[in-house]
Amino acid sequence: MTKSILGRVTPDNVHDDPFPYILTTEALDPEYYEELAAHYPDFSGHPGASKNNVSISMSGLHAFSDEIPLHPVWKEFMAFHYSGEFLQQVISTLGDLIPESFPDLETQLGKKMQDLTVVPRHIEGDADVEIHIPFRVNTPVTEASRVRSKHVDSPKKLFNGLFYFRAPEDDCIGGDLEICRWKVGRRFNDVFVKDDWADVDDIVPYRANTFIMFLNTPDSVHGVTIRLPTPHFRRYIGFTAEFKQPVYDLDALQDNSTPWALTLGPNNND
Repeated sequence: MTKSILGRVTPDNVHDDPFPYILTTEALDPEYYEELAAHYPDFSGHPGASKNNVSISMSGLHAFSDEIPLHPVWKEFMAFHYSGEFLQQVISTLGDLIPESFPDLETQLGKKMQDLTVVPRHIEGDADVEIHIPFRVNTPVTEASRVRSKHVDSPKKLFNGLFYFRAPEDDCIGGDLEICRWKVGRRFNDVFVKDDWADVDDIVPYRANTFIMFLNTPDSVHGVTIRLPTPHFRRYIGFTAEFKQPVYDLDALQDNSTPWALTLGPNNND
């Protein structure tokens, strides 16, 4: 039984429109998924847990420490996904979509993608890529809201992945991922995209054992649908690989003609 989040992915799970992404609704063997889900960290005692529909997180590196005891199954899972082997599996799965999206990336990095070195975020080390795999939750909802509007991720990120751990008792409406397509030329306010600049092309339901990973290009616009009031946490794990320098120039794509308020959170989670 494969322990990799990509172990059951086939070419049919890889898409290139409206931007490159991997999507599977049966990411892990069901028994393995259920074991992980049964021991997902409890965020109910977190200081931010009482806030309305905000994102809070905990590094996956806690699986290797005694500070916050986690079940041993998480140590095994995190050990592989923080590794260079996992990064190479992502690169292999996305295949030609990476050089097609970033034709100058290897020149910019000064090495082949197959030679990239990795280090976990928050661990000192001289590596090309920082891997970050946080446990995340969006807190219960008292007032209907979106945790994130349409946006792209930090241009330093090569990819962003989301692995959903929806609890069986969670009957909340909303919290699905929007895959968006530009309807105007690329333009941003910081990393955010005004609603009428991009249409929702598809929606990935927030569903147990569903995994989506997208290459972080200027076309990779996504958002989260409104969550209605609920006592439940929206649970998921993030997967990112981040370079020291941006892989594309987001500053050159900023819109300076339309002032508008951005109040829906930082640029590192969904």
